[in-house]
Order: sequence, then C-alpha cells, then structure tokens
Amino acid sequence: HILNGSTTVVDPPDGDMTAYLDSLDRLAHLCAGEDLRFILPAHGYVLGDAAGQIARLKAHRLAREAKILAAMQARPEGSMDDWVALAYDDVPERVWPLAKRSMLAHVERLRALQ
Repeated sequence: HILNGSTTVVDPPDGDMTAYLDSLDRLAHLCAGEDLRFILPAHGYVLGDAAGQIARLKAHRLAREAKILAAMQARPEGSMDDWVALAYDDVPERVWPLAKRSMLAHVERLRALQ
C-alpha cells in the first residue's frame, strides 16, 4: 500500500483508485487518532513521519491524476499510449507499461466522477 521510494500499481479490475485514495484517508485518520508516527512497509525500511508520508503520497496521486485529466482533455480521442506519454513525461519510458495500469485506474475514476 505504501512503499519506499515508489508508488503502488493500482491495477484494474482488482485495483480501484477511489478505494485506494479512500484507504489513504483512513490511514491518515488512524495516524492522527492513535498518534502513529511510523509506517512499517512489507518491503524496505521503516518510514518516519507517517502522516506526512501518507499526505505526500495522496498529493502525488492527485497531481498525477490532474496530469492524466489534462492529457485526456488535450487528446480526447487519444489512446492510453497517447495519454501516458503526456501524463508520465517525467518518468522513464521503460516504466510506462506499469504506469498505464495505474493510469487506467485514474481514467476509470475520472470517468466515474463526471
């Protein structure tokens, strides 16, 4: 759910971006209510500043979603390949196949919100 140095691939049909973002909100609420300061991910080292880590992760996801929406608006008839090139222009192209999986979760969320 929360990884060291990267983001979880949210991969439909099992992965749902709205559910993922909601789960981050639940974790943030738990951190605040229980004064939890650390995250112990299944991979990697202990993360301090649990609330800050969660907030940064959610902000990153929403910023990426804004880039995806902008790509969709710029190329309304575009394909996932077209959109990934615009929305993930800040990551190496070799990562795009995985990025497209999470991008699909964002696209489904954006369409559901309309």
